[in-house]
Amino acid sequence: MVKIMKTGKVVLVLSGRYAGRKAIVMKNYDDGTTDKQYGHALVAGIDRYPRKVHKRMGKAKIHKRSKIKPFVKILNYNHLMPTRYTVDLALEKVTPKELKDPMKRKKIRFQTRVKFEERYKSGKNKWFFQKLRF
Repeated sequence: MVKIMKTGKVVLVLSGRYAGRKAIVMKNYDDGTTDKQYGHALVAGIDRYPRKVHKRMGKAKIHKRSKIKPFVKILNYNHLMPTRYTVDLALEKVTPKELKDPMKRKKIRFQTRVKFEERYKSGKNKWFFQKLRF
């Protein structure tokens, strides 16, 4: 069987707090691990999408509306829907062990936010930074 969940694959979160949000697979565990014996993936996604901006707005307002709130989470494959898209975003290598420490988790989320905002401001993958309407 072909493995679909690969690093860089864009997925939709189907259930839970982040249901309906877009995310990128950072690392996949097809066969599971010792503590989670099912297929799961470490994903980084967008919790709060950037708002619309216009040419008339000032720099400060544009900067404020362009902020992104990310999430980094381990999710079961059953709660993810893969899309046909992949994103070549160089996210930091993260282990599930690092996510358990609150300070490291905060640092990882900050690094993810910086990468997402950088990509958003460059104008690449515009569809990824738009709220999914359903």
